[in-house]
Amino acid sequence: MIEHIQQPKAQDIKREAITLEPDKTLDDAHNVLSTYNISRVIIAKGNKPLGIVTEKDFAWYLYTEIPNRHPDEVKVEEIMSKNLITVAEYTNLQLCAKLMLENKISSIPVVDNNKDLKGIITKSDLVNTYATYYKGKNSVAEYMSEPVLTISPDESIHMVLLLMINNKVSRIVVVGEEKPIGIITGRDLLPASGLFMIAAYAGYWRTREDLIALRKEQKFLPTSGIKDIFLAREIMKHDPITVTREADLAKAAQIMSNNRISGLPVVNSVDSLVGIVTRTDVTKALVS
Repeated sequence: MIEHIQQPKAQDIKREAITLEPDKTLDDAHNVLSTYNISRVIIAKGNKPLGIVTEKDFAWYLYTEIPNRHPDEVKVEEIMSKNLITVAEYTNLQLCAKLMLENKISSIPVVDNNKDLKGIITKSDLVNTYATYYKGKNSVAEYMSEPVLTISPDESIHMVLLLMINNKVSRIVVVGEEKPIGIITGRDLLPASGLFMIAAYAGYWRTREDLIALRKEQKFLPTSGIKDIFLAREIMKHDPITVTREADLAKAAQIMSNNRISGLPVVNSVDSLVGIVTRTDVTKALVS
């Protein structure tokens, strides 16, 4: 039990936070996320955290905004989440987990008494803690989510974005004959976002008036000549690691931690998809 190690504090598991100045651009943020292989970057002025930009913010921007500026013209302060939740260095991990769940966020900056940035805690850190100290406590079945949002490999990335945004999820499972054959996360959309931007400024999009009308009808799609590039099978991670309902949740957490992934499809005895277990589910277990 985690109580046996004197309730770890935020300072015990925090990691270095990667930051950007608020006047940096969407292009800069894209490069930082890709270069450091991270899911979020804190926007800070000096040592004071002001906001955060995540992979999900990129997906939201791509889907909701009609392209009219190059990404090196859009400041990160325009799309960052500004109502930043922070914790002190001495905050215990269960409270950190509770704050993430209540505010529907995946990370919390850690600050000192002067509100200076000292690091960041993510759900990945909480998952690693659960994997270490909660072996044998819960099964995957107790916390997995079902049913699962799925898509076929030949669906467009537009549909992936639509499902993610409308259902407020960070991953979609790609299925073939009811079996999970791939998975797409916000991170997988980052390389594709560059293609979206190129398409927008190369003249492949419809007129702005048409785009506005199509967006209202949930039909914001490129014209022929570019849309065939954007298919789920082109960007999905193939052959995702799976677990069964009966598996130890701590084992699932360890798999996520070891492979740096955010969710595992749950399958039955014939490998058909029956659910999904994510970092958020493990975080819920840590709180309870």
